[in-house]
Amino acid sequence: MDPLTKYLNSIAYKFDKGYPDMDNDQDVLLLETLLSEFLDEKVGLSEETEVESTDQPLIPGGGSQIYNDTIRFALYGSDWKDKPIPTPKKKYPYTSNTFSISISGEDKEMFDKLYPVKPPKVGKDIGSAGSLGVGNGEIALYWLYHFSKSAKVEEGRSGDDPDLFFNGQGVEVKSWSKDTGLHGLGRFGADKENLSLLSIIFGFNALVSVFEGEKAPPKTINPTNFRGSQLITAMEKVKEFKNLLDKNSNLSGEYPLFKNIQDNVNRVYSTLDISDGDNAEEMATKMAIQLLRPKLNRKPGDGNHLANVKDNGNVKFFQIDFSKLENSKDLLDDFEVKQSAISINFDKIWG
Repeated sequence: MDPLTKYLNSIAYKFDKGYPDMDNDQDVLLLETLLSEFLDEKVGLSEETEVESTDQPLIPGGGSQIYNDTIRFALYGSDWKDKPIPTPKKKYPYTSNTFSISISGEDKEMFDKLYPVKPPKVGKDIGSAGSLGVGNGEIALYWLYHFSKSAKVEEGRSGDDPDLFFNGQGVEVKSWSKDTGLHGLGRFGADKENLSLLSIIFGFNALVSVFEGEKAPPKTINPTNFRGSQLITAMEKVKEFKNLLDKNSNLSGEYPLFKNIQDNVNRVYSTLDISDGDNAEEMATKMAIQLLRPKLNRKPGDGNHLANVKDNGNVKFFQIDFSKLENSKDLLDDFEVKQSAISINFDKIWG
């Protein structure tokens, strides 16, 4: 099998039908992007990737008036009202998988101008201080997709909404300098249930160490500061308590302390759906998923995207697929918690 055919077979899963449908504009655009990366040269498969230029304002249906006016102000200054918004020269793919795009040419020039631009705070005038809730690249990405009609893009600055919606699907926008490595997912201090579970788990870890005459775990390892792999050791202690209480069932009836311990052990097992046959690593993985799912479910949501928009014009859309999270063999090595803030390796899990 020749290298190109092997490559095409290796990317088949990225297309909804399992192969590129050349009658589907988004499939064609994605195939162009992937082949361009593979061959390290520009590949054009369709004459329809160029958007017809116009000197008239192009306002596709939907969109955000605030974002449109913010773009006008960034381009024209105080004389921004009713000014035309330039149209991107190309269309760009938006698919239901993890994928990347690279912006170049005239589109990159406009992208660079809009990359640091932020809309005003809600209720404030155009041109006032930008909202701290909007990061670099969000306005540029909105312009690129909405004004090229590659997707119908809406803003999502309400409550726990993701930053943008592409054709109704949530897209959370980040501007990390690289796609790889650990990146922040946000704090979980308000998630009282999971904080309580972690307090029980790491409390058992410290208690068993004292009972067994071992040196107590460092104070730096606690419910709000730990590496994913350190959950395994803590879960080993929980399992030890479970085995101890199962073999000495009278303890919980005679001593309130052991009754309290048994109640907490049962709570961990029940909440995380742990079975007696699960080993410590499987138990730790279930706790990790329990911690990560609520954050990811709020932003951007299962099946939606997180887009890392870099200032060099490269954008990677990570599709957040919960099944990949749950089936990740290295999940415990791919996340950590520092001062209640969760960091996760998106590229390892969804890249």
